[in-house]
Amino acid sequence: MARIGEIIETSTIGFWAESSQLHTLPALGALVTVSLPERQTLVGVVAFGQTTGIDEGRRAVRRGDANTYDEAIYAQHPELTRILRTTFRVVTVGYLGLDGTPRHHLPPMPPPLHYSVSAANAAFTTTFTNNPHYFPILEASTSEVPSEQLLAAHIRAVTAVRGHDEVWRAVAGRQVARMLKHDYDRLLTVLEAIDPGLGGAAPGQPHANGSSKATRAEFDDVPF
Repeated sequence: MARIGEIIETSTIGFWAESSQLHTLPALGALVTVSLPERQTLVGVVAFGQTTGIDEGRRAVRRGDANTYDEAIYAQHPELTRILRTTFRVVTVGYLGLDGTPRHHLPPMPPPLHYSVSAANAAFTTTFTNNPHYFPILEASTSEVPSEQLLAAHIRAVTAVRGHDEVWRAVAGRQVARMLKHDYDRLLTVLEAIDPGLGGAAPGQPHANGSSKATRAEFDDVPF
């Protein structure tokens, strides 16, 4: 798995990492890993990203003009790569034990400072996400991004990594429906962010995209 950053702040529930390259971030909702001592692997979901100045007390100022903008600014001011940094926040959602079995709960210890963060590959993502029992951790997380949008971004990202696995997406949708069955507005927010055609249809009615399959019929086992 490719190294994409280094942990610069760590805690039991997650960590901040600095990207290996300026302006290069893992996607919102993507799965990342940290190799821990004793051959365990921590698993997290990217919850937020930003590019700021290294000196947090100073805001970035405009560098461009009518003739110099976008990439040309960085060519004219190469020092920007030394005074700016790209960071991202990760919510810890589980780990792999010594036997390689996914554990969908918080690990006993946070990851060490300055350890490497890697992008989870397709095989690892598929193995860890087969069972979405870790979704409540994302739903309960507090970050700059609302948890509904984080859940939806994660489901979109994993669906794509799994080869647009619609069966898995349906399983993920049912898990979200069970978690939010008493908060229908938040549930619709998640479903519509996964796919705009999923949110508005009542039982027996078509999707917004014209499909004859009713959205809520996909979650018949969930008491709305």
